[in-house]
Amino acid sequence: MSNHLPEEVWAGIFTRLPVKTLLQIRSVCKLFSSIISNPTFISAHIKKTINESHSHTLFLRYLIEKERQQEHYLLFADSSDHKNSIFDEHNCRKLDFPFKTRSKCHFRIVDSCNGLICLNDDNDFDTSGIILWNPSIKRFLNLPNPRVTSRSYGSYMYVLGFGYDEKNDDYKVVRVAYKKGRSGRDLIPPEVELYSLNSRSWRSFNAGAPPYGIFGYTWLQAFVNGAVHWVGYDPCVVKGNESCGLIVAFDLSDEVFREVMLPSCLEQHAWDVYITVFWGKLAVLHYDYGAHKNFCSVWVMEEYGLADSWKKLYTVDLRGGLRNLIGFLRNDEVIGVTIRGKLLSYDLITSRINNLRLRGAVGGFHVGSYMESLVLLEAESAALARESITSGNEQEEEQATDLHAVKNRNDEFDDQEKLESFLSLRISEQNYSAYLCCGFSEQELSAKNSEEWVKELVPEANCDGWEND
Repeated sequence: MSNHLPEEVWAGIFTRLPVKTLLQIRSVCKLFSSIISNPTFISAHIKKTINESHSHTLFLRYLIEKERQQEHYLLFADSSDHKNSIFDEHNCRKLDFPFKTRSKCHFRIVDSCNGLICLNDDNDFDTSGIILWNPSIKRFLNLPNPRVTSRSYGSYMYVLGFGYDEKNDDYKVVRVAYKKGRSGRDLIPPEVELYSLNSRSWRSFNAGAPPYGIFGYTWLQAFVNGAVHWVGYDPCVVKGNESCGLIVAFDLSDEVFREVMLPSCLEQHAWDVYITVFWGKLAVLHYDYGAHKNFCSVWVMEEYGLADSWKKLYTVDLRGGLRNLIGFLRNDEVIGVTIRGKLLSYDLITSRINNLRLRGAVGGFHVGSYMESLVLLEAESAALARESITSGNEQEEEQATDLHAVKNRNDEFDDQEKLESFLSLRISEQNYSAYLCCGFSEQELSAKNSEEWVKELVPEANCDGWEND
């Protein structure tokens, strides 16, 4: 095996490569596979991707009205360069969705974070199927059943939160369950359970359960500043005839609940407030309906945790047919859904409406952030291996080259170091800096393409499947 480059140098080079290339590189040798599957490398790759990415990718989930159990996912670039719809064939691609709900509706999307999408199939409170799914590496993990179920707890309501614990490099799901009292009200405090991807298990967290209620009918959460947030209320504080509304936050690193104040003018209107994220900042949408008004106000907390920093940035006029807002785009645009299930973009500055040429079930739309990552790749357990996703469409990616055949001829070639370097860095041949780090000269790079290199170093290797970038 190559020993002219230290392992940390390889890791530094690999952090600059896309996920698809890294998956191919794992087949070169055990060292490369070990580096790329290491949790430390996976975290470093995510940070590099976030810090150096100049584009923003979103995903859209929608359902066709007559096929409500068939979910469709699209990836699209959030860019101002699109001439027509952001969902035209040049700006988006379909994402295969491999799951089938057991309910008569669809999966609820809890949230997405660092390439993981958290799904909940909540047709049955006894199973509450929760899935962590990484589409870019086609892996998913079915979470074990939580302790609190209708059999053990009776009638109850629950909410979920999902996010990343940066301090412990862990992904966590928090489940807050409220038992129903005789009057039908949620009993406080709730039962709290926390799932850790690192430990692969749930644990009860009742000592620090919040003395607040959480509105579960919206099924919305916002992961900001290392904490999960829901809209809730304080039953001990009453203003007018209503409990005082607030935001309930759960810090995933410190594992403590705390309250975040709503804008003071919204404390008595928490039923009409929906939590969201506006370009990395905590935000809420307030829907104000009336006989002669139909508006949605966008409030953003400019400085996290500071109640006085709430600012109303926009007011969207919904009287033109918009029913609700589902996601923000660049250049002050927002995606909205009409009462007939048409998808529109709304310019928050000019109030101009653009038809995005897509229609679906009104309650089935969801927009979330997306990035490619290797999360779940390090989990090589038998249980997770059985949950890798394969399909006929993936044949091309898996058959790019017979790297194992090349690797088995290790001892026959004096230039094995360069061979492994080249195979591991099958990126654009114009990217000289990456190749030069592996010991190639400019003359060598300009003289031969990918296929010529392999044929010279490994004459018997089958290169028919190679696609030179």
